[in-house]
Amino acid sequence: MEHVEANNYSKAIASINKAITLKPEVVDYYVQRAEAYVQMCDFQSAILNYKRVCCLDPDNGELYTRLAFLYYFQGQCLFDQKLFPEALEAFSRAAEMKPEVVGYHTRSVACLAALNRHGECLALVNKRLEEDQGNPDTYVMRARLHKMFRNFTLCYYDVKDALSLDPEHIEALHLKDGLESRAKECKDQAVQLNILGKLRDSLQRISLAIETNPSVASYHILRGAIHRKLGDFNSAIDDYLLAMDKTDHDEESATYQDAQKQLLLTYNDFAVECFTKGFFEEAVILLNKAIKGEKREKGLYINRGDCFFRQNDMNFALADYHQALELDALDQNVKTRISIIHNEHGVADYLDKKYVDAEARFTLAIQHNAGIAQYYISRSRARYMLEKHSGARQDVLIALHLDPGNEELMSLLSRLFPGKSVSDIMQSRAAAAAKLALQNLVSTASPVKLQPLEKDLAKDKQQKHVQLLDPSKQVAGSLRHGGIFPDLKACMQENAFHFKIAQDKKKINDNIKTALHERKSLRYTGARVRAEVPPGVKKEEMILDPKGEKKSTGWRQFSMGIGVQDVP
Repeated sequence: MEHVEANNYSKAIASINKAITLKPEVVDYYVQRAEAYVQMCDFQSAILNYKRVCCLDPDNGELYTRLAFLYYFQGQCLFDQKLFPEALEAFSRAAEMKPEVVGYHTRSVACLAALNRHGECLALVNKRLEEDQGNPDTYVMRARLHKMFRNFTLCYYDVKDALSLDPEHIEALHLKDGLESRAKECKDQAVQLNILGKLRDSLQRISLAIETNPSVASYHILRGAIHRKLGDFNSAIDDYLLAMDKTDHDEESATYQDAQKQLLLTYNDFAVECFTKGFFEEAVILLNKAIKGEKREKGLYINRGDCFFRQNDMNFALADYHQALELDALDQNVKTRISIIHNEHGVADYLDKKYVDAEARFTLAIQHNAGIAQYYISRSRARYMLEKHSGARQDVLIALHLDPGNEELMSLLSRLFPGKSVSDIMQSRAAAAAKLALQNLVSTASPVKLQPLEKDLAKDKQQKHVQLLDPSKQVAGSLRHGGIFPDLKACMQENAFHFKIAQDKKKINDNIKTALHERKSLRYTGARVRAEVPPGVKKEEMILDPKGEKKSTGWRQFSMGIGVQDVP
């Protein structure tokens, strides 16, 4: 001990060696020699002495603690010398002996990181977190590893877990600030790229922003809008639902309300896309979801009605159009659709000779759209069949004012005004009364006075049609909203609605023509059956009447069978 106090560790070790030779079972001699080696920085010899001590006194826990520390001390010296593999082995031995000491595992992770063995490094940290989840430093360590691997989402959640354990943790707060600033920068870049029309690049930037800071719900709304522009409606819907989830479905939140609006608009756009591709049932399902979320938007009812119309479910279509009309009684597009459906029902009733029902249907069509001459012509035919000649004449006169060139009018004029020319009819008092009635006609669906009839009726009609479809007053392919949503995409425009009717009628006419031209001939050219009298059988006996003419006896004669002959 005198040599140790004099810092003469070589002589102290020599003296201890002699003592151990005399009494090798004394534990303290090995401990003293190990500490002397430590002072000489000969960690390997010190470790060997402590191993010997542990064998002599295996129940002494302090000896194992000291041995683990020596392994750690040796590993730290090797680490400082950048001998990372040797240092890793030393730290691993220390951690095996004392697994509850976090520092030993931390230094092992540092060695693996220095050796670029990041996968093993992350696995070691995960294993440590399975055993101890109460240390924020371990979460911060794993967050840094995730950041190194560019797994920013996992990094963010590890930082969040660390702050939940220690809200004042300096490194965790620093990491959080860095992630949030990086996410905001990516979001700003995405907005700029979106404005420039570079949607794909914008999508990449906003996706990186969401990965870096997944807690911001508004980022999902922006990415959903980009997906919607690109036509990826499923991804857009997922983003809006995530945004609503991250607001905890707080209906008072502005972010939640915005996400809900965008979700319903996406449902509508997706339904329009399905409609254009002929998937009407899927479009109805999507519109049902949209209407469930917002029952005050007329455009959703119009689009669903169009889907039912294309499926030939006229009653459901009519119900949706009436619902839309209740929300906006001045919408001419809805009135046009309702009038067309009533007209089609009226035509069907007229063909079935249900003239009363047909007249009622045509009247409803006129009430919703009083500017179509064909409706008056059809109602005139129904009234003529019901012998309501006065009403039929008035309808014909109104139709004549609306569409003077209609060919169907000539046949009706000859029956309702026999012996009168068109000029005589137009100059009559009845025609003047019909013109006045047309000018002051009021629609019962919405009390809106029609525009007065001008001299150039065809020109006025064209201007009215342009007004309905003017892009400055209505976005092409969209429906005007009721103050709740921006303009919705429409499944069908009015011209497409008429085209569908004409297309169906043309298909029916084509089928009739095909059946007419390809029908089978009534002339039979196959084998025929005729009676054949077998040889040896006498024909029916004949008798002579008093006048000398042959007359049958009245007895029926039966043949032996029938024969088959070909028709020449």
